[in-house]
Amino acid sequence: MTLPVLFGVLALLLHLAGYAWYALGVLRGRTRPNAASWFMWLVGAWVEYRTFDAIDSHWTSSALPLACFLGCCAIFAVTAVLQFAKRAAGSREIVYQPARGTDYLAVGFDLAAWVLYVVTGGAAWANALAVTTSIVSFVPIWKTTLRHGHEAPGPWFVWCAAYLAMLGAVLSGPGTQVLAQSVYPVYYFLLSAVVLALPFGAVRGRIRRLA
Repeated sequence: MTLPVLFGVLALLLHLAGYAWYALGVLRGRTRPNAASWFMWLVGAWVEYRTFDAIDSHWTSSALPLACFLGCCAIFAVTAVLQFAKRAAGSREIVYQPARGTDYLAVGFDLAAWVLYVVTGGAAWANALAVTTSIVSFVPIWKTTLRHGHEAPGPWFVWCAAYLAMLGAVLSGPGTQVLAQSVYPVYYFLLSAVVLALPFGAVRGRIRRLA
């Protein structure tokens, strides 16, 4: 097994494991997502996968973006089924968080990135636009986690490890546009690392003191 294959398979399995862990938290009621938000993130994951795969990529480096798309599909399905079941039961209880304005903004950027790719064929620029603008979806997560610390750190730790494995696949792989391909794993590692750190009280306390 070559090094790119090893890193690519590891990134794929770790990322899917993170989504499985997250889905378990949803089913147990520990996490309250929203089906509409996850549908929008699903659209973004599809755009990011398609544009990344077009950057002279090998399947080993594209494995994680594909896993991200599949994971979003799974979480969307879980949240949609649970929400429909709650409504069918006649419950008025608000179980899931409503979609946020930042979600609509994020999917708008993703669709703009797809249009850019279709019109110009510039996969690297389109992918960079889709990836870097995803921060608008992370800011609300950072704020609520900083305030309450309710986000489970486990899946985010797994996802951080997956992004590092993807970066290893990019750096050791046969692709010729290493810099453009590195934007995805490096950027998402940094965004996810913040979420990973915020559930810990010591981190939140230090941030509040600095603020």
